[in-house]
Amino acid sequence: MTRIEINRLMKKLTFYHQGQYYKTYPIAIGKPETPTPLGEFSVYEKNPRPHQMLGTRWMAFTYQRHGIHGTFNPWTIGTAATAGCVRMYNEDVEELFPLTPIGTPVIIFEKEEKVKIPEHIGKEVYQVRPGDTVETIARRFGITPEQLIHFNKIKFPKYLHPGKLLVIPKFE
Repeated sequence: MTRIEINRLMKKLTFYHQGQYYKTYPIAIGKPETPTPLGEFSVYEKNPRPHQMLGTRWMAFTYQRHGIHGTFNPWTIGTAATAGCVRMYNEDVEELFPLTPIGTPVIIFEKEEKVKIPEHIGKEVYQVRPGDTVETIARRFGITPEQLIHFNKIKFPKYLHPGKLLVIPKFE
């Protein structure tokens, strides 16, 4: 079963595909005066060509028109900047869009948590910093850029955004 979990406090969206952890993405949430709603919802509408203010993809989860969408303002990711929607980097929402069927549960909550990816305990996790490229990260960890791209399912390697979490593969 596919599901989306959104932690407002940590500004992270976690995606589960076919019942398995898939990936965690940084997001922007609603401003204090227009908060992202808490609760359990489901995706009821998808649009691959939304209004330009909504980035490159749109997935609605409330009838008050809250949704998950992309952005052409990537500097807002990691902040409370929206009118209540969940904003993602365009390449991230483009990755999720085809994997998210209508009816996918969207669970929104607030919980303090340490930065970790439970499914990757024992593996090295790296948070992208400003100025990082796939090549510099791969070189730092002694792997090829192709290995890093393939292992993390990076769709647009030239556009790594600060805050993105990458799992560093270990090869024997």
